[in-house]
Amino acid sequence: MLRVLFCALIAAAPVQADELDAFAAERLQDAVLLFDQEFRNDETGQYLDSIRLDDRNGSPLSSIAASGMGLISLAIGDATGVIPDADTKAETTLEHLLGLNTDTDFAVKRSANGWYRHWFNVHTGAVPKGSKEKYSTIDTAILSAGAAILGNYLTDRAERNNTPIPRAARLAHQLVMSINWTTAIRDPQRGSIHLVFYGAEAERPTDNVATIPFDEYALLPCMAARFENLTRNEGDATLFWHSHFDDVKALPMPKHESFTLLGKPSGNVPSHFTHQFAFYLCGDYARDPIFLEELRELKKADRQWFESNGTPAGLWGLGAGSEIVFDQNNQIEKYRYGVARLGENPNKTASPAIMAGFLPVNMADGTQTILAELKALWDTGACRYEHEDLEFMWRCSAKDPSLQVKRLEAIDFSTWMLGLATVHPDVGLAFFQDYAF
Repeated sequence: MLRVLFCALIAAAPVQADELDAFAAERLQDAVLLFDQEFRNDETGQYLDSIRLDDRNGSPLSSIAASGMGLISLAIGDATGVIPDADTKAETTLEHLLGLNTDTDFAVKRSANGWYRHWFNVHTGAVPKGSKEKYSTIDTAILSAGAAILGNYLTDRAERNNTPIPRAARLAHQLVMSINWTTAIRDPQRGSIHLVFYGAEAERPTDNVATIPFDEYALLPCMAARFENLTRNEGDATLFWHSHFDDVKALPMPKHESFTLLGKPSGNVPSHFTHQFAFYLCGDYARDPIFLEELRELKKADRQWFESNGTPAGLWGLGAGSEIVFDQNNQIEKYRYGVARLGENPNKTASPAIMAGFLPVNMADGTQTILAELKALWDTGACRYEHEDLEFMWRCSAKDPSLQVKRLEAIDFSTWMLGLATVHPDVGLAFFQDYAF
């Protein structure tokens, strides 16, 4: 089965550029509609952390990061004409997050410095039973990055059309500015960042939960420095950003085989959603040609890992999300959430969402190689899903790309949408370069 599939893929005739553009536009539309129709709760405007792809009932849990990506999906949906009432929907989402809702009993608790919890009930805002009073800096940052992109997009649209700035844009700005970003900085000298805080009123960090460059927490100093810039009060956060994060060449660059890759001082290269989130959600990185060059190296290393582990060219992508676990006889043992990265991907799980996340690299090169690979996979049915009449590509194993996982996680799926948006004529890479914080 696997061999026949890839022989067909490799032998496929070249695809015309207009056919690839149409494929990308159709897939982007369905991705936006998945966020709008399947992840989004219409009453509260919050977004589910995941949805079931089988016939079982899913969980009512929302994640604050999923709501951040939902806000970006509204901006993309407005720009492409897919969601005509994006302003109103964004208002609902933001009102509930800011505690300004008057039509529902939804309420989310925040810490003294404005941090949100990772998980909460999509209908009520209540946290799961047994959950500790723990507030997540990175999930709050992803939410706020989404709010910033939405707010900046709506403001720019109003100025271009000479119309009043929508209330949703003002609410988005209010949310971003309601967080004391500087408190996420743990050690200015070492460049370390707090992952979580405990307690609401008496907010406190822990001694053993922090991180240093480079991983997805790079978004925090990016947000903090921009916050100080907007408040005209550049201080510790701005110094922290310039000392440890903004110079990509000075970040840790561990060696992996023949590649020099952006990673941790320990030599660990995080899963590639890490770099993609930083690129799409931090304006300084989105505009930095050196960061784009690092994405180019990561893409090469990613593809090579799969090819060197027995997967023919065309199916790759080291990311996170649902995966199939195989036993020693290559039979399905279970389904679970997994994180794949260089050197750690025992089930050969590939992610078209990560492939799409690298599309800006092809744009810079003036090629459509990744789109052509995705279209070829699509035509064979590999990693192809349908849910509620919406079609998309999601994680599968190179051991048998016809097998499907059971769950779709919003935050991990988001790079499929973000990457496809960069090749859409009404969005483009400039959308993130201009509107990200």
